[in-house]
Amino acid sequence: MSNYVCRYPDGLAGLALFVVRASYAVVTFGIVAMMPASPVGGAIPYLASGLVALLLLIGLATRWAALLLGMAVAIDLAAVGPIQQMILAGHIGGCALMALIGPGAFSIDAKRHGRRVIHLKSNTPDRGTGA
Repeated sequence: MSNYVCRYPDGLAGLALFVVRASYAVVTFGIVAMMPASPVGGAIPYLASGLVALLLLIGLATRWAALLLGMAVAIDLAAVGPIQQMILAGHIGGCALMALIGPGAFSIDAKRHGRRVIHLKSNTPDRGTGA
């Protein structure tokens, strides 16, 4: 049985995750524009979406930014027609992808947290019996 190791994919997979993050950074402004009228109004929703877009683009707190974007997309689902609902459902899938897989190797998160392997078992074959 293999152990689960959380890592930051590099190579083509890391490049693909960067492209997904950059694409969703652009999508955030369209998602906010589709939202129902905000009681806060004005520029505050656009400033918040700009912050989320920046976090996604540089790969800092990517999982949280993807969850915030996914919640904004879920709010939009109720306010649009059936064709737009199918498109937004696809965006929810993309947000879930980023939240589950993470930012990839080309991100600030990967630089901050590095590529560490954490062994949860005390007596693994590479560590010996501990005696």
